[in-house]
Amino acid sequence: MTRSLTIATLFPLVTVAAGDEAKGPALARRARDRGLSAEVVTVDRPGGFVEADVYLLGGTGRDGVGQLVSLLSDTDLASRVSAGGSLLFAVDAGLDAVSLTWVDPAGHRHDGLGLVPVVVSGAAPVTGSVVTKPNAELGLPALVGWESNDVRTQRAAAAPFSQLEHGAGDRSETRTDGVVSGSVIATRLHGPLIALNPELADLLLARATGRTEPWPDLPVPAVEEARTNRIAEIRAEAAAAGWAARVRRAVRPLSPVRAER
Repeated sequence: MTRSLTIATLFPLVTVAAGDEAKGPALARRARDRGLSAEVVTVDRPGGFVEADVYLLGGTGRDGVGQLVSLLSDTDLASRVSAGGSLLFAVDAGLDAVSLTWVDPAGHRHDGLGLVPVVVSGAAPVTGSVVTKPNAELGLPALVGWESNDVRTQRAAAAPFSQLEHGAGDRSETRTDGVVSGSVIATRLHGPLIALNPELADLLLARATGRTEPWPDLPVPAVEEARTNRIAEIRAEAAAAGWAARVRRAVRPLSPVRAER
């Protein structure tokens, strides 16, 4: 009998979208490719909350996080995820909302839902492309994504979602991003993350269905080519930026030459 999955996107209009709207359809498409039946629903008010196998919580910017926490507090999300009955994939503002505490743009600290052992603080804005390192434990190759945030993420007693080759991520010296804790997987990576990285979709589907053995190979040549090309571009851009910085450090302004009398 075909397993049926419900994928719920939570309150997408509360925070600024950053390519997150594509995650539900992309995950459902991968589920169908894996022989699973999948339905995508959108929850835009607490009264419309539904039981789902996978919850998607995204967006960027801190302005809407307080409202997001308030809305989520009026649902059964915390109990369902804490009990392991559902998987939550949280991106950026979604990660802030499920943290222990987070800081608003004015610098005031607030409680999050406390679903992950993470504390969020303010930091300098960063925007740019991200390339992760392969993660054998999660069965992930190098992923490509986008980050745009002004926060620092401090993790305690939990594994990161990824190690970074390029990108700021958590702003930590260990060059990590996100968190994997219980039934929550969270990251700062935006964009069409699931569509460009089908192995991430496979990870979410395996966690949601309780699958422990690896999925059979299911390549998507066009996607693999696009990701390979984008990673090559990011590496080239980073190398060029590094070279330019070295040149700027090496070249010093010349002192004015005084005319001889």
